[in-house]
Amino acid sequence: MKKWTKSSLAASAVLWLLFLIAGSLAGAEDKPGDIAGLGDIGFVSVQSLALGEGELVYAGSFGAGIFRSEDGGKTWHTANEGLSDPFVYVMAVAPDQSVFAGTLRGGIFRSRNQGKTWTSVNAGLERLETHVLVHHQGALFAGTGSGVYRSTNGGEKWVSDNEGLNNLLIRALAIDAEGSMYAGTTGMGIYRKHLRTSKWMRITATQLSHPRDRLPENFVRALVADDRGSLYAGTADNGVYVSSDRGDSWRLLGKGVENASIRALSIGGPSWFAGTGQGMFRSLDHGKTWVPINEGLRERSIQAFAVGKDGSLYAGTNAGIFKTEDHGAHWSPINQGLGTTP
Repeated sequence: MKKWTKSSLAASAVLWLLFLIAGSLAGAEDKPGDIAGLGDIGFVSVQSLALGEGELVYAGSFGAGIFRSEDGGKTWHTANEGLSDPFVYVMAVAPDQSVFAGTLRGGIFRSRNQGKTWTSVNAGLERLETHVLVHHQGALFAGTGSGVYRSTNGGEKWVSDNEGLNNLLIRALAIDAEGSMYAGTTGMGIYRKHLRTSKWMRITATQLSHPRDRLPENFVRALVADDRGSLYAGTADNGVYVSSDRGDSWRLLGKGVENASIRALSIGGPSWFAGTGQGMFRSLDHGKTWVPINEGLRERSIQAFAVGKDGSLYAGTNAGIFKTEDHGAHWSPINQGLGTTP
């Protein structure tokens, strides 16, 4: 019979502890939805937000599916009937109040009853990973893992709109008043085409501009076109850029977010907003200067935000949702019901 000494017992205890840790890490890798979808205070990581009629709000999470609120975010309820993929990247509300959700592995889902039930609408899509959904003049455009797709019948059928894109992962889409469409990609900057043409062309930095004002040709996650013909691009770790000539030339916009990772932009009205990896920022001078507006915002990693009425904003973070009703001066968590169970 083996005799255990104090040193052998201690060594065994250490080995047993290492075994438990390794097992826990392996489980985390095997089930990413159980870990990655949870915020650091027990709430889900919210990747997308969309506003419906009245007080209706939709939230897409990474790992726990979709939540909906009928009271402006005071309470939340899961809304996953028919949704086969709980990893939701984007949500969008159509003019007829149909709701669309783009997911990691399940493609695009549609609800015609305010998010109560969902139906898969993927006919024609090549890769199902969907990061962006944009409505324009009766058509719905989807930015996917294999480029841009267009549907003119509410998602029933999708048609590829990819000539020149080479199956790029699309992270942002914008359409200006003249009908030019822009696609922000992962790793290849911005592409441009007119809606009446078929081929996309990559926008490259002009060598005549100052190096500071050359749009980085890499990760563009946010694109906004205003009604004056200007195009705004939110980049990864390089701040916000603006172009007034359809992307032919750019300049770095404003002080305060020069080195920020821009996840979302809202341009227009007296207050402009930028959601970044370091919190929310606001500009009151058309983007010339940006100031942080993070009082009460305990989680600064902004994944998405939605601008409501009368100074209200909703911010989706890695630790649930926060809301402000005074243009960002003060934030409060609104996570009742937004727990960890899908």
